Amino acid sequence: MGALLQENIAEVILQKVDTEENWYVFYVSSRHELRTERLLHRDGFTTYLPIISNVKQWSDRKKKVEEPLFKSYIFVKIRKNQIYDVLQTPSVITYVRFAGEPAIVRQKHIDLIKELILNKTKFKLKEKTIKIGQKIKLSSGPFKGQTGTVREFRGSKKLLINLETINFTLEIEL
Repeated sequence: MGALLQENIAEVILQKVDTEENWYVFYVSSRHELRTERLLHRDGFTTYLPIISNVKQWSDRKKKVEEPLFKSYIFVKIRKNQIYDVLQTPSVITYVRFAGEPAIVRQKHIDLIKELILNKTKFKLKEKTIKIGQKIKLSSGPFKGQTGTVREFRGSKKLLINLETINFTLEIEL
């Protein structure tokens, strides 16, 4: 009787995992993010592709362009057993893994990204001297309280920070 009960509990846990929808991150072909998002929507998937507006400078003009915040990545809210359905979409190359398992992005992190884009927030850091490899804590903006590691300097006005909790790199204007 005990083995049968354990088997039923395991089956219930597996059913819950298969019916629970999470945000998964998929890697797509370069410059195919918008096209891939349309195809996934057509197939009935819930997607999120964070888009930001930037002013690009050419030799003869400036132009405001919209581009993905995370190049070559798209978020898809699905059940784990639907991963291979998403992989059948043209331009979807693979899914992001963490410790050998499909990486799940929490809803609160998706909401933070949405807030970042909505508010067009510029970030400020409290520390004056910053070095590559240094751990920092953001003091303002939608990522306030998040910790990260300084990865790279982009000139004297920009900085790249790896945010450990969401496994992405954030470019910050100083």
